[in-house]
This record gives sequence, structure tokens and C-alpha cells, in this order.
Amino acid sequence: MTLLIDAGNTFLKWARLEGGAVGASHSVVHHGVEAEEWQGALAAIGARPDRVVVANVAGAAFAGRLRDWSRTRWQVDPQFPTAGRAALGVTNAYTRPEALGIDRWLGMIAAWHEARAPLLCASAGTAFTIDLIDGSGSHRGGCIVPGARLMRESLHVQTSGVAAAAMLDPPATDGVFGINTAGAVQQGARLALAALADRTVLSLEKSAGATARVFLTGGAAPQIAALMTRPVEHVPDLVLRGLALCLAEGAA
Repeated sequence: MTLLIDAGNTFLKWARLEGGAVGASHSVVHHGVEAEEWQGALAAIGARPDRVVVANVAGAAFAGRLRDWSRTRWQVDPQFPTAGRAALGVTNAYTRPEALGIDRWLGMIAAWHEARAPLLCASAGTAFTIDLIDGSGSHRGGCIVPGARLMRESLHVQTSGVAAAAMLDPPATDGVFGINTAGAVQQGARLALAALADRTVLSLEKSAGATARVFLTGGAAPQIAALMTRPVEHVPDLVLRGLALCLAEGAA
């Protein structure tokens, strides 16, 4: 059994890969908690994996902790793949391919495998990332902005009146708009990200001359998708699927 791990900035997500099939995914917070919490969750998978492959954007220090724990617990040295120049029909636009976040790369590969058409691949996590692929599988670049939580926290830290008012009541909304300060901050962040994704899709479709599919993953994906003006395909395990595809083709 191969254990696939998606190590994001805040959450650790994992799934078993057996017989070429990705099993149900599970997640746990790893940022800001004691290591025993995420280690205990991983240990609960039961059977010892023969291989551990990690899509890591949580940093070198976390990778070291995970590597040491895996060696001690399972006697398995994890693999940490990086983005390449091309894989499974997708060509990386970055001058230094390895500088592209591995989560973005794997998400694009999984989305392209499904669509084989112009697409937007977005991840709504701690950061909100967007990547575009044209009809030939060429990565056309993307953008990175703070995620909804970071937007809210920035307002709370950098203002006094907004922060104080937002603490008085839980968020309240009427449709898509907030009707108290906490609700206005919450919906403002979500609407900003939804509008960014909508605008970016329009730009891709104009250049590609074709309708684009939209793939969205990440913890805040359902809230962002609900505010977009076009159909969205929500795929919670998109990175893990991309990792499995790369392993099957020997590209990771």
C-alpha cells in the first residue's frame, strides 16, 4: 500500500493508493498544534505503508519532522516530489519548474487528465491560488493571493474599528452580503476570491476561444464556489489524484 499525503500550510490530507485506486481522503490540522495530534491521526491508518509520497508545501522543517516520524514509525523514508518541466500532457510555464508549488502542479495534472480542454484550477486554502491551462495542455501561469481567512485576519490586525465591531456578533448575511461587520468581512473576502476566479476564467476563454472548465479544491472551496457565476467542479482530493497519476506514469 502506498500512502499519499498532501501537506498544505494548515492541513495534512492523506489517502491510501491501492491497486491504482485512491481511497477515501482524511485530514487533520498540523499547523499550530502539537505534533502528536497529526502523528496520531496518521498512525491510525493501521497497516504499515510500503511507500509514502508527500506533496509538501508546508516547508522544510515540517518535511523533516514528517520524515523522522515516518522512519521511526514505519521504517519508510518518504519521497517529496517537485514540479517538473512537463508531465502527463501538462507543460509548466515557470522558468524554474521546481519553483512552482507541487500542490499547484499536481492539481493541474489531475484537472487536465479529467478535462483535456482549457481549464482553471484553483485552490482555496490558506492562500488562494489560480492556474490556467489552455487547450494544448500548456500552463499559462496563474496568481496567488491571501485566502479568505488571511484576508479577514489582515483586516482585524490592521484596523481598530472593524476588528472591534467584528467581535461583537457572529457573521450574519442576507443573501451574499453581510448585514453586520463580521458578515461583511466574511462575505467581502469570499466575494473577492470568487470574482477573481470568474474574471480569470473570462480572460482564459478569450485567449483560448473556447469555454473553460473550472476545478476548485481546498477547505474554503464550497463557500467560494457558491458565489461564482459559472459551474464549478469541486474536487476535494485533487492534489492526491494528481499525485496518484504521476506515480502511475513514473512522473513522481
